[in-house]
Amino acid sequence: MKRVIGVLTVLLVLGGLVFAVVNRKPGPKPGPDKPDGIVTLTGMVGSEKGAFFDDQQVKDALKARGLVVNTQSAGSWQMGDLKNDNLDFVFPASQQPAEAIKAAHNLKSTPTRPFYSPLVIVTYQKTAEVLKQNNLASYDEASHVWKFSMKDFLDGVDNRTTWQKLPKPPADQKPGDLVGSIFLTTTNPETSSSGALYLAMVSYLLNANQVIPAPAGVTPQIGDKLQAVITPQGVMKNSTEEPFMDFVSGNGRPLVLAYESQALELVLKKKAPTDMVMLYPDTTVVSDHTIVAFNDKGQRLADALADDPALRDLEIKYGFRPSGAAGATAFAAKVQEAQNGNPEAKFAFAPDLGVAKVGQATVPTPAVMSALVNAAKAK
Repeated sequence: MKRVIGVLTVLLVLGGLVFAVVNRKPGPKPGPDKPDGIVTLTGMVGSEKGAFFDDQQVKDALKARGLVVNTQSAGSWQMGDLKNDNLDFVFPASQQPAEAIKAAHNLKSTPTRPFYSPLVIVTYQKTAEVLKQNNLASYDEASHVWKFSMKDFLDGVDNRTTWQKLPKPPADQKPGDLVGSIFLTTTNPETSSSGALYLAMVSYLLNANQVIPAPAGVTPQIGDKLQAVITPQGVMKNSTEEPFMDFVSGNGRPLVLAYESQALELVLKKKAPTDMVMLYPDTTVVSDHTIVAFNDKGQRLADALADDPALRDLEIKYGFRPSGAAGATAFAAKVQEAQNGNPEAKFAFAPDLGVAKVGQATVPTPAVMSALVNAAKAK
């Protein structure tokens, strides 16, 4: 009898287990914040952001948001010509190519600007002193901020001024690489954002400090002057990182247009050349690094880059200025910390461009940008 009761008990227990398994309600699905809810994205980024996305800390911060991001580099204006069928996002270095890509793909969402960077000029200490002696540059003794006079530079372009013609110092006392025409080394404006933004900056100055509102405003006179600032460069590189790294390696030209982020990254990592000087054009242009999301995954990345505190700190590590008040405050604090740690620095960053009296040119529409590029290339 006891044996029969025991068998019945076992059968009842087993039956209960089977019932529980069969009728078990499904648990919560993996979410974006759960390790098993991670999604993988693929996108195109400007070369100046390649190191940022390759950084393991950045990868870890993105993974904490459920994202694994694979990137390839391309010039900002090249991104619109690429087949984007398998891409989740593109991340050019300025708003204009982003807006053009949005229009080409009939996207409804607004591209996101998580961070930005003004254009600057990097040079060597001796070259900066030559510029200063000839009123092409100024140095603020209190703030240690260098500025480059765009008006005097453009006047010099009109007069075909050479380094040898500058009156100070005598020709035999100038650095040996200061020969020939005075020009800013930029990237190809047909492919690279920084090169195109340079044309936007110059056209703004040539148009009495006003943005050119329509392609018809790119007059032959403006086209001639754009050609005059482009032609002396000869062959131009397609990405901003190339001429900048040439400069850092000691093989670059005397005056190289770059992003402030590139210079600041080197300073923060203590890898800047000891004789490097950075100058702000007294009227510069801001490069709005703008991400275009092709789908929900791309938008999740855009949101993370814009609002995640850990990612914001890493953006500053790479010299970018995060958007918003919190980003401005964090950027200023990091710059101040870096400058306090190097009292012998030959130049300083200006967290507030307005306080430093650095003007900002308005960037025209994609249609006008296209007209500027064609005019500069005599097309």
